[in-house]
Amino acid sequence: MESITIERVIFIQVYGILGNPLEHSLSPLLQNETYKENNIQASFQKFEVEDDGLKNFMMHLKSSREGGLIVTIPYKEKVLPYIDELDITAKNTGVVNIIQAVNGKLIGYNFDGQAWLAGLLQEFSLSDLNGLKILLIGFGGVAKSIYFELLQFEDVEIDITNRTVNKVKNTIDKPNVRVISYEEAEQQIVKYDIIIQTTPIGMWPHTDAMPLNIVQLKENVIVSDVIYNPQYTAFLKQAKNLGARIQNGMTMLVMQNHKAIKMWFEKDVNYKQMENLTRKK
Repeated sequence: MESITIERVIFIQVYGILGNPLEHSLSPLLQNETYKENNIQASFQKFEVEDDGLKNFMMHLKSSREGGLIVTIPYKEKVLPYIDELDITAKNTGVVNIIQAVNGKLIGYNFDGQAWLAGLLQEFSLSDLNGLKILLIGFGGVAKSIYFELLQFEDVEIDITNRTVNKVKNTIDKPNVRVISYEEAEQQIVKYDIIIQTTPIGMWPHTDAMPLNIVQLKENVIVSDVIYNPQYTAFLKQAKNLGARIQNGMTMLVMQNHKAIKMWFEKDVNYKQMENLTRKK
């Protein structure tokens, strides 16, 4: 009986990140420091749950009075059976990375694309992406979310390159979107205004790996990699050496946390203060 009482106390209010492993996650730092600075009465925890404990954990979350989760690898798809409602992006991608517990229901969102786009526009002082040629490397959960955000711009050309070309082609029906091989992408890399690297290639500990071999880039091109560990992947380093403007995944990470706080607590906290926290790390 005592253990049940403890569980009820713990799960009255649940805020945290769900994943495994979580050793290098920066979300607890971003969240808890922002709570302190904005007098938000909550605590953000790491929930490093094993596969066989996921169902029990999600049931506890559903029974909590209030709560929110950031969801990361390997649970972005595995949480779907426990979600009651999905936003349009989560529905289209089949991937959830933010959850809100409301009145006994779990609502799943995918903020990857929104966070990436908001970060890009802000960091490079862009008003929109109309008229640009864009290369999207990979077509996993993050890439799909970014792709759906890119579709809001009518006057863009989007090329998607992926290891399994035919699999992606079967899901694309837009006249301004092509699916090409890695070899084709390398051959025409110089035409793109924005290159977005969304695969795990180059992530720690395999920091020397690169998804594409690039030897020349368009002048003033923006190269964005969603990885933030390491801070600069081999791909970004090569792009910078070739004169590109580069962006790592830290901007997207901070923007996701910022959007989550705004949704969970209805508080528009200072983005720049959150960004500064990552520089102190």
